[in-house]
Amino acid sequence: MGSWKMLREVVATRYITPLHSGGSVPGVVEADDLGTYVVKSSS
Repeated sequence: MGSWKMLREVVATRYITPLHSGGSVPGVVEADDLGTYVVKSSS
């Protein structure tokens, strides 16, 4: 357990698509590092 890894911070730049429909839904976003991520947001 002697190795620690830091989490990178990225900024979502584009909402690509929802994965479900409803109030609190996971979706796919593109970030400033050009990666795609699944995020969960609530309205």
